[in-house]
Amino acid sequence: MTVVIPFTPPHVSINRVQIVDLPGLPVDEEVRGQKAYHLLSNLAIINYARQLAPALDLPPAYLQDTPQTRRELPRFVDSCLNSPNAGARAAAETIARRLGRNLGHILLTLHRGDAVNRQARPDWSADDWDKWGRVERVWLGGGLMSGQLGELIARHARACLAQMGYADKPSVELSPFRQAMTILGAGRCLPASARHALCLDYGQTSVKRACLNLEEGTLVGASHYPSLAVEWDIDNLPIAPTLEMGQRVLAFMADALAQTWNESVAGSVIPGDDVMLCVAAYVRDGQLLGNGLYATLMLLGEDARALLSDALWTQSGCRVRVHLIHDGTAAAALHAGQPASAVFVIGTAIGVGFPPLEASGLRPLSPVLRQNIL
Repeated sequence: MTVVIPFTPPHVSINRVQIVDLPGLPVDEEVRGQKAYHLLSNLAIINYARQLAPALDLPPAYLQDTPQTRRELPRFVDSCLNSPNAGARAAAETIARRLGRNLGHILLTLHRGDAVNRQARPDWSADDWDKWGRVERVWLGGGLMSGQLGELIARHARACLAQMGYADKPSVELSPFRQAMTILGAGRCLPASARHALCLDYGQTSVKRACLNLEEGTLVGASHYPSLAVEWDIDNLPIAPTLEMGQRVLAFMADALAQTWNESVAGSVIPGDDVMLCVAAYVRDGQLLGNGLYATLMLLGEDARALLSDALWTQSGCRVRVHLIHDGTAAAALHAGQPASAVFVIGTAIGVGFPPLEASGLRPLSPVLRQNIL
């Protein structure tokens, strides 16, 4: 059974976009010369939190650069927004404002496409910059955009754009599904015959998991399972990935899939043969491109779908059809049919996707699903 997965090429990533200058506008000095990844990611919030550690009463464990810190510290800052300690609240609000203004500067850099910033990104063509210049709406989701923190980041981004004279375009919108946007968007790419389908979102700090329910080709529900931690130290991956690392990643992904299958069966839901896996890597016909944790699978074979299907069969005796999709591409599918739009999935880094101009061929979302998720 053929499933058409949209392809997002690796070079569209905005993590390396550099804000050299915005001629004619007052650029925040904290932003000038910085790249998007350092301004809007788990790394950014960790750095800001450490600068304000006394005011936040930051636990000593979060001063260590560990997977636990990258996974938990954003939620800690979010919780400080409702702290009874006025100093902690003020510090958390400062971080939200800084992240929001950073986002505003990133969007202006992309939208304006000033020559000074184009020169800092030589791998982008004029067409790449022109595409961003036509974007009128940006949808935000991902772990960093959850909770009250995400709402404040979006609010401060809008305020920054308005201050700079760009109140109307590009608009900044929180996706109504936030952390679930990748899984639900991926579900829209399932075959129309699917009824119950596992969907896992393999991020760089955690794996989000769900069993999607479809009725007559319409996505009507999602049963979510607790996220699984990724315990690798991402920042210290070797420059040249090793075969051993690829094998370890394959085993981890297969274990997570097998565990989710078993949990679904224990809940009296037998998953179907089609499994949708979102990955923090670019995907073309089952081949993982670029760098990062999950791209190490390319050392084991050209088609990661076959590798994962075989690994699950060996481990649990389950034979499934694995479909792979880039996380930003999946999130963009959720907003298909919305022209002049882009999607940011903000967590360990910034995942990007562009919604298809039409939703034909994708599973529709039912009103019931929207009510259940919100």
